Amino acid sequence: MMVEAMTLLLRQLNGYVAQADGDGPGAPVQAVWGNVAQIERPEVATELENHIVLTLVNIEEERALKNGKSFVSVGSDVAYRNRPVHLNLFLLFTANYRNYGTALRRLSQVLTFFQGKQKFTLANSPGALPQPPIAEFSLTMDLLSPTLEGVNHLWGFLGAKQGVSVLYRGRLVAISDDRTLAGGGYIREVDVLSRDATA
Repeated sequence: MMVEAMTLLLRQLNGYVAQADGDGPGAPVQAVWGNVAQIERPEVATELENHIVLTLVNIEEERALKNGKSFVSVGSDVAYRNRPVHLNLFLLFTANYRNYGTALRRLSQVLTFFQGKQKFTLANSPGALPQPPIAEFSLTMDLLSPTLEGVNHLWGFLGAKQGVSVLYRGRLVAISDDRTLAGGGYIREVDVLSRDATA
């Protein structure tokens, strides 16, 4: 599900950047995913150079949605399954361009894109996932504003030089496995009168 969420974001962002640049279909891809912590490695640097690089820097469980029913009705039976895990994805968008002005322009495009469209679903993102393996999808993007100290810790944690970047939180990516843990039928009646009460 995380791969699908990030793929959808990248496809939508690339379409927006191409449109903003006045390019048509088949324009070079500007946004890619990659690990900015490895940007200094020569074999990785060539792939990520002159691109907007999307990096997953943290995952957090949304604990408020942990409670709920752990069963579903399947016809006249009940299937017990583990609850889906709802995640917040912390996504770093780094404008990795040699020209500083270009990097700032690309970062502005990222900010403008998410300001104009904060919620992503399969319904409002047609064609972003050609064969979606999921029936439902909802991701809401929140701009995060870490302090200078927080930014320093983030880039220190990544082990990379600070780049032109912005941090977003993608809320409520649901991860679920449809394996049934147990099953059975509904309790239809309780027979309490058939037993002798004096025994």
